[in-house]
Amino acid sequence: MPWDAKYVKYALAKAEGKTVKVHKDQYNYAPINVGETVTMAVWAGDELNVFLASGKVRRYRDQYNYRVV
Repeated sequence: MPWDAKYVKYALAKAEGKTVKVHKDQYNYAPINVGETVTMAVWAGDELNVFLASGKVRRYRDQYNYRVV
């Protein structure tokens, strides 16, 4: 199931330690518990690219499903 359009349109993802907070508005967000240190998270169309300290990049198509690119 892809990201709800509200998240994609708001387009704010904050990397905080081992978690990414994907905002749908100023006060509400969906957390992604990555389990590794996150250096950056950026939107690429309707998918979220999460850059890890290990050098890997995960592409999330929704809050729970990703692939390593």
